[in-house]
Amino acid sequence: MGEKNQQKKESTLSIVAYVVFSLVCSLLIWVYVTESNGGETDRPFPGVMVVFEGESAMRDTRGLVISERDTTSAKVTISGNRRSLSVLDSADLKLVIDLSDITSPGNYSLAPKVEYPRRIDTSTITSATITPEVISFYVDKLSVRPVPVTGVFNGSAAEGYSADPLEFDTETIRIYGPEKIISQVDHALVEVSRTDVDKTLNFEAAYTLIDVDGNRFESDEVTFDRETVNVTLPINAVKEVSLTVDLVPGAGATRDNVKWSIDPATITLTGDAATLDGVNSISIAKIDLSKVDEALTESYKIVLPNDTESTDGIKEATLTLEMQGLAKKTVSIEQANISCTNVSQGYEAVIMNGSLDNVVIRGPENVLRGITDNNVRAVADLTDYGTATGILSVPVRIVINGTTEAGAYGEYKVYINVTKSSAT
Repeated sequence: MGEKNQQKKESTLSIVAYVVFSLVCSLLIWVYVTESNGGETDRPFPGVMVVFEGESAMRDTRGLVISERDTTSAKVTISGNRRSLSVLDSADLKLVIDLSDITSPGNYSLAPKVEYPRRIDTSTITSATITPEVISFYVDKLSVRPVPVTGVFNGSAAEGYSADPLEFDTETIRIYGPEKIISQVDHALVEVSRTDVDKTLNFEAAYTLIDVDGNRFESDEVTFDRETVNVTLPINAVKEVSLTVDLVPGAGATRDNVKWSIDPATITLTGDAATLDGVNSISIAKIDLSKVDEALTESYKIVLPNDTESTDGIKEATLTLEMQGLAKKTVSIEQANISCTNVSQGYEAVIMNGSLDNVVIRGPENVLRGITDNNVRAVADLTDYGTATGILSVPVRIVINGTTEAGAYGEYKVYINVTKSSAT
């Protein structure tokens, strides 16, 4: 009896195992058939990129650009084969808007088409729903605008040097884009931040577009004719030099007889280092002491060396001059001591003056004591008069015999009658 129960129990277990095995096989067959034969499902794909097809051609051949778009991505819900959809991702899809029929500016709303990757069999796709159904955008005329290039040096020159304003190889750059966008751009700004610069630098630099409010301007819809500009940062040497005066001795006065000062006494120059290396002073004037009586106060323009500038903008300086250690004496020059030189051949010259009175002699007092009327003579040079005839007024040079420490102050002239020689 026990043996029969055991057999019956084993038979029941076998039946159960067979049923379970059949169910598992059926399930596997169902899964296989479902996957192989394309069981339908719906799957959303958010954030699919919107692509405008023909944008370059529209820009290049029709002069149109997209200036505004209400979205750059959309949601796509696809119905189709479960297996096909399982290998898809949002990044694999594109929403394409065809721009080939757009020929004028304006607002547009077009329905995009879904573009699938090549590996997908589109016959397994039943439908695709796009949210939103249409993409709105604005098409504007492509415009070009030149904007000025400006620069700012945010760094520092080395001690003893100065930086001039930045220079560029172009005054403007050209920007391209929708008129309503590029009209917001005011200028292109180049910023240079270098420290302790001691020589002129030349380099290439990028620029930043600045809007009319002074803020940084950025837009993916703006392009440029160039990405960089060539920059020159001029660095000059700075040097303080003295202002001086050239004194020409005359009328008994030498530099030792002059007390002088200039206001300002110095000027600070900036310029090429090699040029400034040879400049230690600047003369503001050349003064003939024979024409200075006792004092002089005069302003003169400062003539700067080539390729240099004054850092403080000073353009004039005032010279104050005072004569010292000189005395004066008045003499008369008799006709016998007045002579002519360089009379043209074939002509005669006769001194008309009986004497030349009130000639002022200037020099050290001890020297003047030894000068008498007989020590002084006047010479009229007729070189510049050629063959002129008649009574001529001719300047004379005063000569003091026996000393070089005194001289005549002032200008003097005599009248001379020039005639053709009777011998001719």
